[in-house]
Amino acid sequence: MIRVGILSRTRLVNANSIIKPSTFVRSFRTSLLLHREQPKNELKHTLEPNAKKTFQKQRDTYQRQKESTKQLIAKTQAYQKELQSTTKKNIETIIPKHENIYTIPNILTFTRIATTPVIGYLLCHNQTAWAMSFFIYSCCTDFVDGYIARKYNMGSVLGSIIDPMADKFLMTVCTLSLCYNSTMPLYLATLIIGRDVMLGFMALYYRFVSLPQPRTFLRFWDFSIPSASVHPTTLSKWNTGFQMVYIGSLMLRPGIEMMLVDSEWISALDYFLTGFGYLVASTTFISGATYLFSKDAVKIIGKK
Repeated sequence: MIRVGILSRTRLVNANSIIKPSTFVRSFRTSLLLHREQPKNELKHTLEPNAKKTFQKQRDTYQRQKESTKQLIAKTQAYQKELQSTTKKNIETIIPKHENIYTIPNILTFTRIATTPVIGYLLCHNQTAWAMSFFIYSCCTDFVDGYIARKYNMGSVLGSIIDPMADKFLMTVCTLSLCYNSTMPLYLATLIIGRDVMLGFMALYYRFVSLPQPRTFLRFWDFSIPSASVHPTTLSKWNTGFQMVYIGSLMLRPGIEMMLVDSEWISALDYFLTGFGYLVASTTFISGATYLFSKDAVKIIGKK
């Protein structure tokens, strides 16, 4: 009896020491409540440093990407502007625009061309006074049209071509007329006319080879389409001036001889005109040679 009682008491104690399910659930709820009641500041202090670092990295990455994007956009815009300007220049070079040919210098040049046949007619009929008047007008317009073109920026490709052509036309007509009257020596007349004819053929040749496609007869004579520009050399300008003075002196020679009674003055005038004729012959020959060998005398539009 005693042993049985001890065993049953031991079993009772062991049974009471076992944790019941309800007790476990209550303890879990209690620990969960304690965890929920933990101060939120502790959790905030734990997560805040990592969040700041992550945000800072993201912001730095965004700023770098933003700066690189701005630089890329700026480079792209600069390249587009450069490409547009280069393309525009190339298009203007390949397809030249029609220029304004109705300028004051060009009009003066055309009037000089129109008066040249009148001068030739008057010289052939020994009307030197009227011929000299028109000749002085032509010489003055030759100076004035160049001055206006430079002063008021009215230069044109057409003007660079027709201005020397007008001078050559004037010199040729006056030379032929004075040679017809036996006033100018034949050798000098041949030299002046030969040089001008050579330069005329050169101008036509450069006009043809530099004319943009299509090369038609109408486009060839349409001088509003620039193709090549002529740049007279310094010696050529001096030569033109010498020729004008020499031809003007020959026109005035009959009147001067009538005014000079002494034969010595008349012979001195003859010596002066002969020496001046040699000077004109020299400058005419050398200036013509410079057009043949100079690279800057004729420039083709659009060719570097």
